[in-house]
Amino acid sequence: MAKTWLSNSVAFSLTNDTYDNGTLDRRFNNIAEDATPEQLLAVGDALTTLHAGDILTTTILTTKAQIA
Repeated sequence: MAKTWLSNSVAFSLTNDTYDNGTLDRRFNNIAEDATPEQLLAVGDALTTLHAGDILTTTILTTKAQIA
C-alpha cells in the first residue's frame, strides 16, 4: 500500500495568566516533511520570548498523508 505525504502543520499552546482562559494557541501550516522535534520545539521556545511569562505547554504536529 502506497502512502504519499501531503502536508504538516504544528500547533503550539502557550500558558500565561494574561490570556483569556489562561492559554493562547498558535498554528503554523506548511511545515517541512523532515522537520525534527528539536526544530519544532525551538520554534515553540522562540514564541515564549515574545510575551513575558509565557510557558510552552503543548506542541502538536499533524501530518496529512494520502493512502492509495
